[in-house]
Amino acid sequence: MITHFYPAALRIITCIVAVCSAVSATLLGTAPPPEGLNAQDFADLRTTAVVLTMALGVVAPVAMLISDPLKCLLLKAGVFAASGFGNAMMLSPLVVVPFQETSTLLAVVCSVTLTIASIVTYMESVERRNARRRANT
Repeated sequence: MITHFYPAALRIITCIVAVCSAVSATLLGTAPPPEGLNAQDFADLRTTAVVLTMALGVVAPVAMLISDPLKCLLLKAGVFAASGFGNAMMLSPLVVVPFQETSTLLAVVCSVTLTIASIVTYMESVERRNARRRANT
């Protein structure tokens, strides 16, 4: 059943992940350093977080839209899991800025949703392939 809706869900939810990740990275990139952060250089931390969020939250998920939606499902699951972890990194109290929490949380939830949907779609395709093989035998 999910295989029927997966291609449309992939396009829509990937766009949500990419937009929320870009908003989150932009908000973090333009934020002033927090007060009382003496142990770390905030500029290096911010640059690393912005680059990782753009790479894992925007570029990698959008790259998954290039291939056929029902191909490379385990790769898609891995990319969206990495995207979710990359965005979850942005929820750290050391780097979070106002409103960024909301967009980051939405990106994390959507990434996890696509990870689960990719795995379930893969499992359905394996089950269907095995059923065809048993029918032909």
